[in-house]
Amino acid sequence: MKSVCSKLVTVGLLFASGLVAQNSSQPAAAPKYRTNFVVYDVQKKATTTLFTLEGEWHAPNWTADGKYIVSDMGNALYRIPLSGTGKGKPEKIYANSAMVATNDHAVSWDGKQIADTVIKLPMPAKIRGAADIPNPILVMNVDGSAAHEVHMGWLHGWSPDGKHLVYTGTLQDSANLYRINADGSGELRLTTNKAADDGPEYSADGKWIYFCSNRAGKWDAWRMPAEGAGPQDKLAERVTQGADTQDWFPHISPDGKWLYTLSYPMDHPDHTYIGAGMKIKLLRLEGGVGANGAELITVRTFFGGQGAGNTGGWSADSKQFAWTEYEKVSAQSK
Repeated sequence: MKSVCSKLVTVGLLFASGLVAQNSSQPAAAPKYRTNFVVYDVQKKATTTLFTLEGEWHAPNWTADGKYIVSDMGNALYRIPLSGTGKGKPEKIYANSAMVATNDHAVSWDGKQIADTVIKLPMPAKIRGAADIPNPILVMNVDGSAAHEVHMGWLHGWSPDGKHLVYTGTLQDSANLYRINADGSGELRLTTNKAADDGPEYSADGKWIYFCSNRAGKWDAWRMPAEGAGPQDKLAERVTQGADTQDWFPHISPDGKWLYTLSYPMDHPDHTYIGAGMKIKLLRLEGGVGANGAELITVRTFFGGQGAGNTGGWSADSKQFAWTEYEKVSAQSK
């Protein structure tokens, strides 16, 4: 039986239908999509399409000033203006022919920096699991300048004070969560459960880290204190228990009142899937967990999957969050 880890965590690897093509003598034709950048307004309870771009775009992150969406496509990072004459027109901010920028990117809370996991090329000839993939974490200025490597791992979030990064790493075929200082020093293992964990992100007060895990038999949102889940992960607390979906990548709003998940059909427990039946689900919070009587509610069902929202898409004012949805491009429309 393959380990869960070998199917999981490689958000960058799984993103990489293009990456596989680069490393194959006879590349298979990858599906072609156009991407809708969609936002949900939690007060109006309404979705809006911001803009539509050709290609497969991933993981929209709102910048702190509300002026841009940061996203990746075709192995590079871009920022996309949300207003003015440049609205919806991507500006490339980071690309490197020796590295693939993945959808594991996040903007610091002060809006000054971006962290992103990249994949170094060429890829190893044999890949047995996530641990075999050369996946350095880069930190750069928000305009893409001064990019430098700080550590290895699948990056997911910054601490609110900008001092720490949290990421998923693999050890002995187990996917666990880690924290490092922003300069790459001081690695701290946060979870030790033999099940799989992924997608760590901080709450705005810096006291909690939210993540997804299959430790209860399916993927759900969990949280733990920012210093870790403790011995035998006894401090880990289950936040969602949706019965009809695999609920990945919990993203808590900056004001702490809402949490949304990127939810997969039950028969797709890993996040390699791209197809119909994907859901965005929303949970109203009190004290960081589900409010009394609150349940995960579906706010959108769409065609999409890998990369649609694996890192946080909240606006700084907590009024909206963003993700990406795909449309297949027919041969006639090319």
